[in-house]
Amino acid sequence: MRSPETQFNPESANSPEPVKETETSVSYLGVALEKATIKGGDFVPKREQYEDFINDKEIALPLQRDIAVAFLNGEPMLVDGGTSLGKTTTVRKMCSELGWEVHYANLNGATDVEDLMGRYIPNPHKRNIDDPEYIFADGKVTSGLRQEKGKVKVIILDEFNSSAPNILIRLHEVLDALERGGDVVLSEDASEAVSVNKQRTKIIALMNPPGKGYFGREPLDPAQLRRWVYKKLPTELPEGTFSHSTDALFGAESLTQQVPKEAFLLARDQVLTPEQLQEIPGLPEILAKYKEFHKAAKELLKNRKIAEDQPQPFMYDDRMEPRRVRDFILRFYNGDINETFQNALGYYYANKLETADDQKKLTELIRLVEYKPKDAESKRRPLAAPDVAPETGAATPDRPETTKGETNYEKAKEIMEENFFGYEEILKAWGPEVADTIKDKDGSPRPAWKEAVKDTPPILYSEAELKDANKNGEMLILRVATDKSGKPLTMKRLNEIGQPRLTSDEGKLLYKVDWFKDEDFYKNKSLTSEWALVKKDFVPGSTGKDYIEQTRVLRDYLKGLGTLTKEELGECSDAILNSIRDLMKFDMKAASRQLSDLLVNKNHRRSPGEILYDWMLLFKNGKGRLLEKTYDWSSARTSDGRLVNFGYADAGGAYVYGYHPVYSSDFLGVVSVR
Repeated sequence: MRSPETQFNPESANSPEPVKETETSVSYLGVALEKATIKGGDFVPKREQYEDFINDKEIALPLQRDIAVAFLNGEPMLVDGGTSLGKTTTVRKMCSELGWEVHYANLNGATDVEDLMGRYIPNPHKRNIDDPEYIFADGKVTSGLRQEKGKVKVIILDEFNSSAPNILIRLHEVLDALERGGDVVLSEDASEAVSVNKQRTKIIALMNPPGKGYFGREPLDPAQLRRWVYKKLPTELPEGTFSHSTDALFGAESLTQQVPKEAFLLARDQVLTPEQLQEIPGLPEILAKYKEFHKAAKELLKNRKIAEDQPQPFMYDDRMEPRRVRDFILRFYNGDINETFQNALGYYYANKLETADDQKKLTELIRLVEYKPKDAESKRRPLAAPDVAPETGAATPDRPETTKGETNYEKAKEIMEENFFGYEEILKAWGPEVADTIKDKDGSPRPAWKEAVKDTPPILYSEAELKDANKNGEMLILRVATDKSGKPLTMKRLNEIGQPRLTSDEGKLLYKVDWFKDEDFYKNKSLTSEWALVKKDFVPGSTGKDYIEQTRVLRDYLKGLGTLTKEELGECSDAILNSIRDLMKFDMKAASRQLSDLLVNKNHRRSPGEILYDWMLLFKNGKGRLLEKTYDWSSARTSDGRLVNFGYADAGGAYVYGYHPVYSSDFLGVVSVR
């Protein structure tokens, strides 16, 4: 059978569910929270009460995602927005799905500290004279703080900015204890110490904006607000949300709207360790840009260039924001430090802003917080080097002495034996259309091929490297970038040149090009002029592996040869590869992009054009049909996000396919190049 198995194309990668429930968890735009192991109870909201809850894409779904992030990170959250937006209902609805308890307290003017923390009341269970007259009854906050096995509790503090100053002070003591993971001391109950755990108790405060028609709501002190992850919602329901909600209530639209993939987040299965954080390439550079951004955001806020009309003042805190951003990176790093960092800044900085104009101003600054990696120095040797007399390597009037790590043409040919593919082999395979591109120093064409050999540029591998490579089953191949007319040697151009050079018995060069004739890897990507060491066959252990595991095998193989640079190694650590695997569950196209952009793949996998060039070079020089029943997985991507492979090169022509990175097969491996 010529063709490989059906390509993997999971529906979940294309259309993720906004709210997805499993037996043990519920995810909100990708952020998964674990369900309580003990379900039910008087404090758990009933699910049937929220059957007609409308998951709109402007308010409800983003709010659930952002609440889920705060809950997952154990951070207290304060949501500021107008009435009828569904703030309280949203939290209760999430708890009903998760089986979490709700401990609700309204902090209006009639509420006192004892209502929250507890007080002594007459003992309703007194039966005899020895029973106490009074017992301590927990308040709403204390009952939410007490730990019970298998339960998660959410304390909702409604109308937060209507509370008295002494209540705020007491609640701040609770928040500080939760952050430390210590005890809350109940001065209301003879100083009982209640052990607290922010993974078992979540706190969310809700409020209407001060002023703007809301009586009795006073602005909070920004210094107090710093303790909270602050999210600003609109004062009124957006028109589009109102329209959809009305239609959904009457059955004219679905209760749940679809949202773009960009709105989703995906938490890691395991939080990064500080050591793994240090392994992320570009971290120092992006931190420098983050510090510039933080300073600029503070200046915009100070000068009222943003949040000018927001009645609740806030601040970008110098200590809290960096810590929160770090914790976000540890939990949500997806292999792309730019995307993850920008998501964190959107969550902790832009979320504090109400208007679209203000959010746009800050988003423009957030986009500047990025790391632009430089291509690591590869050991694939370019042709930009001085000529050396091949007979001795000695200096001539216009040729300096051979430097360390170089080998002249004749010596390299002697060392590599039948694994050497230089000018003569290019001429035999590709003809003068490719061979005659080699120029003398003055730019004139080389007049005779054998005469040209003695003026060959040096090969930038040492004799020892070449001897080891020959033993290792590698070939030394010369590639060139253009044909003799100066046209780039793209895969398309190679096919145009190569097909006429095959006889009818030899068959076709490529099978069908229809599906990829307009793809960048075929039409635009050109070869580079270079000497390259190419393995004859697959890297051992690379078949039967998906693209991530192939990359791991390729990394370890090249590391053993001492080929990889420090940057190449750092960019394909196990932590980074595992984070890309997490991303594959959610966004296959983004995972493919990140994998193909890894330097170990860019520098040490062949492009489809290089595979075609090498295949023709070997075939026309009597080395047989390589990849006749197998495929080499390249470094290139298709426009729809698959990773390109080349193979099954029988007389019918070589096949070119694109696979998602989760695909694996015993006939699909990787050929290394260095």
